[in-house]
Amino acid sequence: MERRDFFKKMGLFTAMLGIGGKLKAQDAKPAEKTAEPPKETDTKITFLGTAHGAVTPTRFHSATLLQVGGKNYLIDAGDAVCGQLTKNGLFLPDLNTIFITHPHLDHFGGLFMLIQQWLFHKQIYPKRVKEGAHLDVYLGGQDFVDTLKAVRKGYYRSDKYPAITALHAFQPGEIYNDGNIKVTAYGNDHMGRRKTDNSQIASSFLFECANGKKIFFSGDLSREYDLPLDGIKGGVDLLVSELVHYPLQKAIDRLKDQPIKKICFQHHGDTWERPGWEKRFADFSAKLTSPAEIVRDNDVRFV
Repeated sequence: MERRDFFKKMGLFTAMLGIGGKLKAQDAKPAEKTAEPPKETDTKITFLGTAHGAVTPTRFHSATLLQVGGKNYLIDAGDAVCGQLTKNGLFLPDLNTIFITHPHLDHFGGLFMLIQQWLFHKQIYPKRVKEGAHLDVYLGGQDFVDTLKAVRKGYYRSDKYPAITALHAFQPGEIYNDGNIKVTAYGNDHMGRRKTDNSQIASSFLFECANGKKIFFSGDLSREYDLPLDGIKGGVDLLVSELVHYPLQKAIDRLKDQPIKKICFQHHGDTWERPGWEKRFADFSAKLTSPAEIVRDNDVRFV
């Protein structure tokens, strides 16, 4: 074979390879868009406890950490909360405020020890404590505050907490505003036999952050899925909803066409860990008009 014929054939062969490569490239699916990394101004949510009343080997009682603007807020304080906060890197005296949705033990069983550990860590590691460190705890109704005082009295023989902590009894309405977040409480009927004088209440919370993000926490609801729609009528970036106390169709009906960008379902039982749960949840979420997912302990989301 002459040299020039050899190069002609090689050129043809190379061209054929090139065509084949182009065809494969055209047939290939486009690469998925990479999620943008979180910004410092984002609101960070860490799910510390996502079990309902019965814990599982991998999930603890209710607790969620919300971090925004350099501050740390806790929604509910199940019994493993101290360990979970520490495990997720939070120095306890850096916790600013705690909000408890209602006085059921799976939501506040770890609260007394958390307050104690907050104080102990402040004493043991004084160089790490920020100037002006103070812990505020918001509880639904005066009965709830009196319960915490009685627990302390049984331990210290005095129901008075140190001046750097404060227990606040709240009623529905705006309950907190530090310029970084505003929190509004909306009553729900999870505690069907709650006292008519509101000395014991169950609440859902709307968090309005200074960065413009809005997050709504359902707390526990009634069997009718009585999510307070007034709290989301202006639109929310995220709804954190419980997933245990109601037939799923109730949630489908109530959430239909509501201005919710995304839903994270937590506070669920072990039925959502058994074989086939993925299909069951896919069938449920397909009927919702907002994208939804199940979250588990130590999951982190940015809003």
